[in-house]
Amino acid sequence: MAGKLEEKTMEYKAFRKIVKDSVEAGLSVLGEGPKNAIIAHFLKRHNLRSLEEVAEYSREFEEFLKTVFGLGAAYLIKAIVKRMYENIGIDYISTETGFIETVLEIKKMMSPAKSSKD
Repeated sequence: MAGKLEEKTMEYKAFRKIVKDSVEAGLSVLGEGPKNAIIAHFLKRHNLRSLEEVAEYSREFEEFLKTVFGLGAAYLIKAIVKRMYENIGIDYISTETGFIETVLEIKKMMSPAKSSKD
């Protein structure tokens, strides 16, 4: 039992890291200073300790980007989504899939398959 819990925890940590790394990479198009300011503002607004927590706040993060950047948020979201797929080794095919949907899809892909014994 402990092995399964440990496996789920490791996969969840990997999932959170993928989301974090993808957000950082996607926002890098703004430059280092603006990227760091956007991240700091989002974390402070939602009282979060680290960017890895954005995986649990995908809706809030997407809304935050839309509030700050308006129509320009679509470009950033697309860059982040593209990076998420690249980070798990899947070719990105441009769609209108948003950040929220992609986070949920990546989480589902990375979740351990449930066996009939669970």
